[in-house]
Amino acid sequence: MVERLLTPPAFAKRFNYLLLAPELAKAMVGRRAPGEVSYAESEQSFTRRQLLKVEKDAIKSKLETAKIQANYVQQINQQLHSVIDKKLLQTLADTQDVCENLLNWSEHTTNLIDLLATPSATISKVEAIAVNIPWLVDELLKQINQPQYRRRDARGDVIVVDTLKTALSFIGIDNVKRVIPALIYKQTLPLISDPFPQIKHKVWEYSLICARTAEAIAKSHKVNPFEAYTLALFSQLGRSAIIKLYFRLFEQVHLDFLRHAQKAKLRNLHSALVHLVPDPKRLLPLIDEHSDKAALHLFEYMVFKRVGYTSAMQQVLQDVLPVDADPLTQVLQQARYYAKYRMLKDNNLFLDDENDKFIAGCAIESELLQKLHNQTLHQLPILTDL
Repeated sequence: MVERLLTPPAFAKRFNYLLLAPELAKAMVGRRAPGEVSYAESEQSFTRRQLLKVEKDAIKSKLETAKIQANYVQQINQQLHSVIDKKLLQTLADTQDVCENLLNWSEHTTNLIDLLATPSATISKVEAIAVNIPWLVDELLKQINQPQYRRRDARGDVIVVDTLKTALSFIGIDNVKRVIPALIYKQTLPLISDPFPQIKHKVWEYSLICARTAEAIAKSHKVNPFEAYTLALFSQLGRSAIIKLYFRLFEQVHLDFLRHAQKAKLRNLHSALVHLVPDPKRLLPLIDEHSDKAALHLFEYMVFKRVGYTSAMQQVLQDVLPVDADPLTQVLQQARYYAKYRMLKDNNLFLDDENDKFIAGCAIESELLQKLHNQTLHQLPILTDL
């Protein structure tokens, strides 16, 4: 009997694949999708073993040809992504363009967050700024009119909410301080990320778990819960920008390469390009290296007056030890750590005793930790509480 030794990959790498391509994360820990059959168990494997006896030389030749073709495809993939990487970093360097056009973040958005950070925020004051952000008005009305949140009058008729003020009043100012920042972040996520459609859902889930965890542990660090909640959300803006840019640029550069191959009648190149799709292995390093840096540059450009995101992100980038970090930075670091744990656990991506080892590294107080374990953190509390 052949024993297979499985060495679990680094938690960080496993988590990153969970966000981009969950099926790849499951493959990393040896899990199969429902109904999936391994090659060794398949009819194709049995047929191949029979063919090896009769057509060994022919199959060997085919395999060698396939290997050469695969190597060529990888070379083209490398060239394609070299162009994508260069263009992505050039675009990312223009913080104003990233903020205003890519992420659709306006001065009104910054002013709204600053207002929500103050104790004096009221429905009327929020309405006065939010009305200048049309997509936000539409999204709030859409959310509040969902069947599960509809209210009825004394006659039992559904109350249709058709004004921003009514929607905000229904939600209430305390919950408005949660829902508006969350919706602002959510609209920065990519709409299209084929062939990995789960990216926007997983990144949204991670960001929301981070935010709600940060809010829950903020008081234990004497940090403002709103500031902690929103920093955890908006610290992911760099990730959103890079993911959006990557898929947009892949489509553009890939099309440019295809047109060149057709025009020059380069059949091998065209054939190789047809096989190429967005590559998580090329996207991950971009996120790891540049997402927090991009978030910091965005915060510096936005110039918030009521929240201290910039200092916290600077400390994250400087790898300041938790013991030396400011309380807000500690909250962000702990919230990110717990969110990773929670998502790996909920997706069954821990092996053997890894679950216990991972959570043992969490610095959140045990009582708070137990409360977090018992909460559903990946949903907006605002709407579920209505």
